[in-house]
Amino acid sequence: MKVFDPRHEMLPRAELEQLQLERLQSLLVRLKRNVRRYREKIADIRVERVEDLARLPVTTPEDLVESFPYGMFAQPLREVIRLNSLVGPNGRPLVTGHTRHDLAQWGRLGARQLFASGVTVNDVIQICLGGGARQGSSGYVLGAETLGASVIAEDPSHVDYQLAMLQNYRPTVLITTPTNATELIRLLNLRRVDPQSLNLRTILLSRPVDADTRRQLQAGLFAAVQCSFGIGEILDPGLCVECEEGRFHVNEDQFLVEALDGELVVTTLCREAVPLLRYRTQVNCEARREKCACGRTGIVLIPGSRRDRRLRVNEAPLYEHQIAEVLQQTSAAGHSFQLEVLERGIVVRLEMTEDLMHDTVWPIINLQRELASEFYARLGIEAEIVFVERPPRVS
Repeated sequence: MKVFDPRHEMLPRAELEQLQLERLQSLLVRLKRNVRRYREKIADIRVERVEDLARLPVTTPEDLVESFPYGMFAQPLREVIRLNSLVGPNGRPLVTGHTRHDLAQWGRLGARQLFASGVTVNDVIQICLGGGARQGSSGYVLGAETLGASVIAEDPSHVDYQLAMLQNYRPTVLITTPTNATELIRLLNLRRVDPQSLNLRTILLSRPVDADTRRQLQAGLFAAVQCSFGIGEILDPGLCVECEEGRFHVNEDQFLVEALDGELVVTTLCREAVPLLRYRTQVNCEARREKCACGRTGIVLIPGSRRDRRLRVNEAPLYEHQIAEVLQQTSAAGHSFQLEVLERGIVVRLEMTEDLMHDTVWPIINLQRELASEFYARLGIEAEIVFVERPPRVS
C-alpha cells in the first residue's frame, strides 16, 4: 500500500468531516478578518456543519482578475515568500502566493502523489514540464525534497537534450506532460534507441489522459504511467492523488470539493496566503464517495473538460482573446481570423483584404514573419500565418 500520510489520507469519514468543519470555521474567521472582498459577503453567515458550505457565496476566476494583483491575499506581502503568475479568463493575469507554511504543506501534498506513484528516497527524478507549467515544477520539486528523492534541477529546453540527460544521469522517474512523453517516444523511434536501455520505471504525467493514451505511453517508454490532476489557482500538483487503482482521491483534509451543477468547486481549508472559498474552477467533474482498495477515504474525483474557452497549446493555456490582442499590435489589426490549435503551436488564418494586397509577395511574407515573431515573443507559441479570402469564423 503506497500511502505517504495514512493519518490524513485514510482518516475515517466521521473524523474527516469533523476536521473539515473545524478548519472551515477557522478559514471563515481568517477571511472575515483579512480579506475585504469576503468580509462583505460572509459577515452574517454562520457555519455549524460541513453541509452549511452550500450557504456560502462562490468565488469565480473573474473575482481573481478584478482583485489583481493582491486583493485576495489574506497575508501581508512580507509573509508571502513566493508569487506565481497564472493565465485567467481571456488571458488576463492572475497572481497566487505562498507563505512559508503554504510551501511546506505543498511539499507534503506533492509527496503524497509521488509516493503513490512509487517514488522513494532511492529515486532520481527528471522534471520536464516546459514553460507552460513552471508552477507545477515547483510543487514536484518540493514533494521530491520532502521524500528525500534526488531531482535533476535543469528542465531541458529541447527533447534532444532531454534524451541525453536520460542516458547520462539515468533518472528512474520522469515527470512530464503527455505532449513531451509522446515527443520523446518519437525521438526514441527515430534514433532507434531501445526504451529499455533507459533506467525509467515510472512516468508521472501532469494531467489525466485516456486509457488508450496511457497504454501507448507505457509501451513506448517501457515504464508505468500515472497521472496527476490539479488546478493552478488552487494547487497543482496537490489537490488530488491518483492511487494504484487509477482513481483520483481528493486530499480532503486540505480541500472541500463540490460538484456544483457538474462543475468542480473547491474550498481551500489550510492555505494562508490566498485562501479561496468555493472557487468555481470552470472544470466539469463528477465526485463520488466510494470505497477504494487503496484504503484512502478522500472523495473520488473524475475530472472532465473545461467550461470556458481556454485552449491548450504546447501544454500552456491560451484564449482566443490573446490572439486578437497580439494582432491588434500589428498592421493586421482589425482583421478577421480563424484559429486552429495544433499539438505544438497554432495556425492563424487571416482574412486577405485590399489593404494587404501588393504588386509583389514580399510584403505578405514579411507580415507573416512579423506576426509569427510577435506570437512567439508575446505568448511563447509557434504560429503559422495563412491568408485566406474569408475565414470560416470571424473573431
